[in-house]
Amino acid sequence: MSDEPSTDTDRFESIDWGKFDAADSTVGIPRWLPATAALLIVAFAYDYFTAEGIPLAITGLDWLLIAGLFVLGSLVVIPVSQSPEQIGTYWAQFRQDRLAVAAVGYLALFFLVGLFGPFFFNDPRLHILYSSQPPVWGSIDAMYVPRCYGPIVDGRCQGTWDFPLGTNAIAGKDVVTLLVLGTRTSLSVVLGAAAIVVPTGVGVGVAAESIGGRVETVLMWLAEQLQTFPAILIYFLLFFWMVEGRLRLLIAVLGFVSWGGLARLVRNEIRVRRSEQYVQAARLGGVDDRRLLGRHLLPNIAPSVLTNVTLQVPLFVLIEVSVSFIVIALAGGTTTLGDPTNFSWGEQIYNALFSVGAPAAWWLAGFPIALLFLTVFAFNVVGDAMVDALEPRSD
Repeated sequence: MSDEPSTDTDRFESIDWGKFDAADSTVGIPRWLPATAALLIVAFAYDYFTAEGIPLAITGLDWLLIAGLFVLGSLVVIPVSQSPEQIGTYWAQFRQDRLAVAAVGYLALFFLVGLFGPFFFNDPRLHILYSSQPPVWGSIDAMYVPRCYGPIVDGRCQGTWDFPLGTNAIAGKDVVTLLVLGTRTSLSVVLGAAAIVVPTGVGVGVAAESIGGRVETVLMWLAEQLQTFPAILIYFLLFFWMVEGRLRLLIAVLGFVSWGGLARLVRNEIRVRRSEQYVQAARLGGVDDRRLLGRHLLPNIAPSVLTNVTLQVPLFVLIEVSVSFIVIALAGGTTTLGDPTNFSWGEQIYNALFSVGAPAAWWLAGFPIALLFLTVFAFNVVGDAMVDALEPRSD
């Protein structure tokens, strides 16, 4: 590292906008972006309102995932990518934390598996007679399995490559497939909640700072109050009115109560940046408020927005998993607050812990717990490293 202290111009947010043509009317938004948004809206409407079958074969959860990808791409990734030189400065600061770099690698794998894994592992077929099969390197006492798929050696059922991580205890479903589909569910929760948090938080923050006065007071009061509402309690209260589509309800609740902190951040960031030199220079160059916001202010706060959302993700994942452990009584029996129509790490952990022979088949809970820990840990590490990279401290 250089011994010279960092200056404001070294920070990732301080983007040099002088290289852009002032006459450019794109306001920092690619021309294809509105067309893409319109196309997605039309596709969703066609899929939702078409009576016969499911023409696009896309579920409601898939649409939330697509919406999250689009929102993060348009409001965060594209604005950030408009300054590749500053991305290099940011990465140079970030990569000094080797643990954070490793966490980024894990999260890249998490996103890839969540997005594309279900195309290859989408059918957790039932193998009832072969439940609780051990992973390929392990074994289990033959008394805990209805029938051993592999060889039995000294009274212990041996694992096979047909089920490399074994099968679950409920219906003999392949653990690899369940983990992949659970990853898709967690990713859908993350992106679906982000699809609500980012535009709402950014929109409210911009409105509060731009309008000011009583509007700002009311909006910031609302943002502060929403942060005090526990997401699980709201989900529990609404659960009885919407038993179907529980995961979509949970995503909506998470997004609804989580945008307040981002709104306050955006309001404060824009207020600070309005006094900076590059904004003043843009005003002197005749840039109006709309273009000033789109080309200068929003792109400069995009890294802070991404950091804020990244730090909220671990809570989203933990809440989605935890609802599978809350059991309530309904007419006709009991159920968990989780969504039985979607595969979840929480559901796998719950079923494994309360199945016959749970201590012997430790891997049934061990694998999803390991993925849950790694995912939450990685997002926390990356979020903290992003904060350090955005606000570098001199040693």
